[in-house]
Amino acid sequence: MSRRRYTSNSKNQNLVVFWGDFLKIEHIKLLNFRNYDYLELDFNPNINIFIGNNGQGKTNILESIYVLSLSKSNRSGQDSDLIKFNKEFLTVSGKIEKDDLKKNLEVYIDNYRKKVSINGKEIHRIKDYISNFCVISFVPTDLDIIKGSPSIRRNLLNVNISQLFNNYITILNEYNKIVKIRNEYLKKLYINNNSDFRYLDIINEKLIEAADKIYEYRFNYLKEINSFISNIFKKITGLSGLTIKYDNTLGVIEYDKEKIKNAFLKKFKKNLNQEMIQGQTLVGPHRDDFSFYLNDIDMKVFASQGQQRMAIIAFKISELNYYKKVLGSYPVLLLDDIFSEIDSSKRNKIVKFLKKDIQTIITTTDINDISEDLIKEAVIYKIGNNKITKKGKKQ
Repeated sequence: MSRRRYTSNSKNQNLVVFWGDFLKIEHIKLLNFRNYDYLELDFNPNINIFIGNNGQGKTNILESIYVLSLSKSNRSGQDSDLIKFNKEFLTVSGKIEKDDLKKNLEVYIDNYRKKVSINGKEIHRIKDYISNFCVISFVPTDLDIIKGSPSIRRNLLNVNISQLFNNYITILNEYNKIVKIRNEYLKKLYINNNSDFRYLDIINEKLIEAADKIYEYRFNYLKEINSFISNIFKKITGLSGLTIKYDNTLGVIEYDKEKIKNAFLKKFKKNLNQEMIQGQTLVGPHRDDFSFYLNDIDMKVFASQGQQRMAIIAFKISELNYYKKVLGSYPVLLLDDIFSEIDSSKRNKIVKFLKKDIQTIITTTDINDISEDLIKEAVIYKIGNNKITKKGKKQ
């Protein structure tokens, strides 16, 4: 059995991971999920292509795999929105394999609760669940990663780092609780000037401590993505100079524990009156953002939609490489209608990054949008009239 050892160089990211050389989903079963009353599917360990008209449920299959991985959807909405109309609950269950080890995962959702289990045993801490099966997805709405609100990008960072380092969720939850406590105390200070400002100093100290760990993860994550993304983008588009910049409210440009602490203290002192009036903590990871730059030009403002799409694809491929570096195996790749608005030249260049040890699941409305090289390696599934027909590999 081949295994790899990875140890982060970071003081806080001291997680040691042993992982196999291959990760795949073998089987999935859906009950009352979106448009499916009941569905069971087996997957090819390499390329899987689902073909069908819009509205037939192709995207729902990819979404179900994402839910199996992270216990929540990659689309907006409530967990209960996933339940088929007029049904009271749903389950998504699947068999995954990491190296020679197989696990059965299940997500159960009703209108009141959600629970996850591994091999039939309920897992009470979500961080202990989501690190078992990692996925990276691309959906058409991912253009919002560049064009959308900062909260979209913060959520993306949080989800992706959580898959790699499961203690990140614990740190993030702790930080959010401290922010909530601080906001309530700021409101109290505004109403009652006789309140004890020394207690605010204690809260500030706790917030800085938690925020520092989040910054360490985030700076390191974006640094690793930047080590891949420019070269990948150039190979796809021929354009050089793609980078991601962390737009943090402290104004620091790299991780440095002492600089982060000092920046917080200065911001807290400067913003105190405004924070008391608003009852809000105005600086910290919960307010941060990141941006895509092409030769120091913000792509949100100046890039074409085609360039933005290629930048996001380069970002996703960079994630594949970083996950491989940390975990020793690639995550499962979910591509929802990725090729329909890309010319054949760029399609062929993207396909070169889809290696045989990356299980890839693709949806499309037109098989002609898919590279012949991919089709040769793929199992084809046709979706229509509430039926899925497996065609097997093209000979």
